[in-house]
Amino acid sequence: MWYNEDRKLVKDPRSAGEGAFLMKRKRFMLLVSSLVLSVALVFSLCACAPASYTSPYEVATEQGYDGSEASWLASLYGGDGYGSFRAVYDEAVEAGYEGTFLDFISEYLTVAQDDSPAINRALMSVVSIWAIFSEPVMGGGWRPSVSYQSVSSGGSGVIYSLNKAAGNAYIVTNYHVVYDANSVGTETVSHISDDITVYLYGGEAATGEIKATYVGGAMDYDIAVLKVEGSEILKESSAREVTAANSDALTVGERVYAIGNPEGNGIAISSGVVSVDAEYITVESSDEQSYLELLEIRTDAPINHGNSGGGLFNADGQLIGIVNAKTEESGVEGVGFAIPSNLALSVAQNILDNQSSGSRGALRATLGIMTSVKDSKSVFDEATQKAYIEETVVVDSVSSGAASGILKAGDVLYSLTLDGQETVITRGFMVGNFLFRVRKGDTVTAKVWRDSQLLSLEIPFDSNSDFTLFD
Repeated sequence: MWYNEDRKLVKDPRSAGEGAFLMKRKRFMLLVSSLVLSVALVFSLCACAPASYTSPYEVATEQGYDGSEASWLASLYGGDGYGSFRAVYDEAVEAGYEGTFLDFISEYLTVAQDDSPAINRALMSVVSIWAIFSEPVMGGGWRPSVSYQSVSSGGSGVIYSLNKAAGNAYIVTNYHVVYDANSVGTETVSHISDDITVYLYGGEAATGEIKATYVGGAMDYDIAVLKVEGSEILKESSAREVTAANSDALTVGERVYAIGNPEGNGIAISSGVVSVDAEYITVESSDEQSYLELLEIRTDAPINHGNSGGGLFNADGQLIGIVNAKTEESGVEGVGFAIPSNLALSVAQNILDNQSSGSRGALRATLGIMTSVKDSKSVFDEATQKAYIEETVVVDSVSSGAASGILKAGDVLYSLTLDGQETVITRGFMVGNFLFRVRKGDTVTAKVWRDSQLLSLEIPFDSNSDFTLFD
């Protein structure tokens, strides 16, 4: 499979039948209906691997790293897992303990952990959302007429930034929560609701409504940002700004909690585990005109209509994803999806930073390269007791874009660095995610393995043509 920076597939997803659905709850004031968008699950992560390509770990060892592949991967993601417990085990061995490390874990790490304090903190950073739209209704009879009905769409959101003293907040949600392809009327932005209300946990009553406005969004990534200003309710509330985790460090089996507004009945929590840490699914876009390939975390935590835009949190109460879809195909149970926090919040911050340009979208930097995954493998780390996936990402071609004349076909991407922060490329999706952090005038340092050498190449992003607008 070949990918560009958007990971677009040639295959038509409509040929695959029904699959994942975008999730929001719609209520008609004249009639009640649920809007679900049928899509297909179409994704692929890697191609077959020629043995000649050098993996990221092999590049690291060439540069002097002398630890194991597993410990190197764990160090990239800040994983300690059982690492600190391993130190306790080592001390116990010195004191005479004769069992294995796994024996030690079984004997002394069996107390059930109570996640509820952390999840209750996370609860304070989630809101329920209601957006009002006006949709046309065709009258019958020999002389057809058009009338209009109000449609209320329910979803969720997370508080991305908060100034409680001023009663101000920015809220991240899904684009499809505040967009209605069938709506007409006086919207400031076409098909975007200009009547949006949010509620904090415990405040789902008429007296608890907080008015919000649309800041901007990116339909292709199903992310939108809302703004609340001068809310007295917010000033007096227990609302909190969300704390985000590094979603690239996720491993399967981790406990997760989905917090949102299921069925439009108010904020509630469901729990499960990470089923797949990163995969691509294909969904119909909000405008019902095209299909999108979205990077997602798969979870078996129960997800329902109205959960869209809410948070998927780890056991420490940190945001790891923005919930946006589930599979409703016959015979499939417990398959929900969330956009990884690293991507979702990078898009959201990009939208906020881009306001000064007068645009309501996100500007993603464009390298102008086609890449493919030439190798993919899993590595298990005894110290963290976790399995990590490592991919080798190779430049297949270079066209027009910031990297033209700098990167070459055959380069193995080792890392991308911006403002002193290095992102080692161990998964193919990390390249596209990184590019949302780049702004005009920035210079990115790309480390590539070429002809048995690690090269550091400077890539300036000085031109408007180096960016693509998603709105």
